[in-house]
Amino acid sequence: MRMILTWVVVAAASAMAADEDPTDVLIRLREQVLSHSERIPNYTCVETIHRDRYESAVDAPKTCDDLVARRKQPNFPLMVRLTTSDRLRLDVALAADGEIYSWAGAAKFEEKDIDELIPDGAMGTGPFATMLLGVFVGRPPRFVYEGDTILDHRIVYQYSYRVEREDSRYRVKARGEWTITGYDAMLWVDPKTAELLRLDVHTDELLPATSLCQTNTSLEFGMVQLKGQDFLLPKATKQRFIGREGSESENQVTFAKCREFKGESTVSFGERSAAPEHAKATPLPEAAFPPNLPVSVDLATAIDDNAAAGDQIDGRLAKPIRDAKGAVLLAEGAVLHGRLMRVEIRHGKRPESVLSIRWETVEMGDARKAISLLPNRRIGDLKAVPGVLRQRGIQIELPPTSDVEYGVYHFPGEHVALYAGFRTEWVTLR
Repeated sequence: MRMILTWVVVAAASAMAADEDPTDVLIRLREQVLSHSERIPNYTCVETIHRDRYESAVDAPKTCDDLVARRKQPNFPLMVRLTTSDRLRLDVALAADGEIYSWAGAAKFEEKDIDELIPDGAMGTGPFATMLLGVFVGRPPRFVYEGDTILDHRIVYQYSYRVEREDSRYRVKARGEWTITGYDAMLWVDPKTAELLRLDVHTDELLPATSLCQTNTSLEFGMVQLKGQDFLLPKATKQRFIGREGSESENQVTFAKCREFKGESTVSFGERSAAPEHAKATPLPEAAFPPNLPVSVDLATAIDDNAAAGDQIDGRLAKPIRDAKGAVLLAEGAVLHGRLMRVEIRHGKRPESVLSIRWETVEMGDARKAISLLPNRRIGDLKAVPGVLRQRGIQIELPPTSDVEYGVYHFPGEHVALYAGFRTEWVTLR
């Protein structure tokens, strides 16, 4: 998300209940944000995203105006039903022109957009730092002082601003193409401390090609201390995606385990550039095996309701890997390292949980090497439900294109629970 901004304050008709000048409060806030922007590029945090998707439970309105308006009705929760929930865990950092991501604990940050890392489901970027910096870095917008109100038992100042499409850098991706939209925003600021408490952003009606009417983002801010310095970070973020057919998605984002990494970066908002050098890592050598050799891996990491896609897992080779002549290529007990790629709950009359697993590296002697495995579908990934592959009339679900290289496991119920020792079956891929 990239924004071009200007700096003007216009007093609205509402009288101030506090003694602070609204222009001075904004100037002090800007100084805090600019100081924050000089330090945040050398830090990374773990970002956890809980995503809920809703389908319309009643006949949905036909226009975006009506779809957005119905959300204000007191019985709106009865108009939609929760269909799926999932959780993601990523590392996030601020690079030269925006936020960069990787799976949690990965050796390097990805040099691609977030939708390439997570191709399925609604995703938004910007909550870590870009949305906030976009308000004050560069040419700020024309602010309107909307008066004071009560937020969290204290008097706060409200400021609104508008960014037209031709001045906007707010981007929404649809069908592989980015489209730019205008938006309206509101700030809530403590007039005594000039501390930003909340930022809300509402886009204009989006183009039909996006399949969305609007996206809304609400960020609640707080100070986080890192190595004795205060950083202004979102303590809670909600992103709402309103679909044109009546469906909606809501993402709740939190940040934790912020830490410093070495190196330098700068804050700017130009064209996308590669990840900084200190965020890169040398690729591991590949473990070379002939193709289509069977591989049995027992899970060494128990998985529960706190799990998220992106979490690292460990496993152990349940049987030796042998070549076509029976020679042992890798001994039983070898340690593998992998990752959860999907942790999803499907709600409804017959709720189920769905897990996707990928093995990434293997310990060979004193070295760790990359390993390429495919799920052994001749044995069946659905074996967690006894006999399911022998039943007539069973529905066969093709995995999403993003899951074809992962082992996918379905379990009844809305609680994720996979015990250590669970066996997964694979074949080697050259």
